[in-house]
Amino acid sequence: MEFIKNTHYNFISKRKYSFVLSSILVIFGIIEIILMIAGSAKIGIDFTGGLSMELAFKHKISTSSVRKIFLPSGFKDVKLVKIKGKNDIIVQTKAEAKDLNAYTAKIKRIIKKAFRANPPKVISSEMIGPSVGKKLSEDAVIAIIISIAAIILYITWRFEFRFGLAAAIGLAHDILALLGVIFIFQKEITLLVITAILTVAGYSLTDKVVVFDRIRENLKIETEKARHIDLKNLVNISINEVLTRTVVTSLTVVLVVLSLFFLGGIVLHDFAFTLLLGILIGTYSSIFIASPIMVILNEKHYK
Repeated sequence: MEFIKNTHYNFISKRKYSFVLSSILVIFGIIEIILMIAGSAKIGIDFTGGLSMELAFKHKISTSSVRKIFLPSGFKDVKLVKIKGKNDIIVQTKAEAKDLNAYTAKIKRIIKKAFRANPPKVISSEMIGPSVGKKLSEDAVIAIIISIAAIILYITWRFEFRFGLAAAIGLAHDILALLGVIFIFQKEITLLVITAILTVAGYSLTDKVVVFDRIRENLKIETEKARHIDLKNLVNISINEVLTRTVVTSLTVVLVVLSLFFLGGIVLHDFAFTLLLGILIGTYSSIFIASPIMVILNEKHYK
């Protein structure tokens, strides 16, 4: 699988272009976070509170026919999910805690009235209060902060603080850039999306450790031979040496995630979409963001 052989790409020379592109995505990511804090972002009922109801219809049904009955009834932000291989549809809608019981009863009345020839059975009905959603939001933020702090400590122990700082900046970039793309595509932030973001953080770290490990090995060789260290050239050589590993690993994971995206059903669609983008951003970041930042932080040290 070593289809990339003896490459000599000058990745570090492209850092100005990559920094501009990344800055744009990071700005969009910061906007998404501000909107989330202000409550204006597209956030799922996991965080805002609302009603999730699974309806099993007797005969075949389409989400478009169900959606039509909600529009004139005054329901906004209704999300419908068709369960593959069944006549079941999951109805999700945002609502205040005090209105949840009324919402549940109203939805049941609307559905039964509209589909008398195909009456649905309520399989499950789950209410998520806004207080639970707030706790989930806080826990998600804490999880991301703890993961970044742990990464800095791990790479500082494994390498040096400068390496750890570069990896942490790269990881923060990956999360913000991913949120920026989510903002551009107007995807909804749900618990599954947060799970995908944290998964991407772990994948991104692994990729950066591989690149940094090769840089460290080459630095050790040059230091032992008492040679003058041209850090930019050394980092370029190191990235080229692990390029096949980086591309093949990412491609393997992308193939798995693409199968989830196309075959996993609509419930896993946003999760797989976030994972796919995150893997691409994480791979790009290891080469074009974290490594150049490592050069900037270490250049004076190795002169």
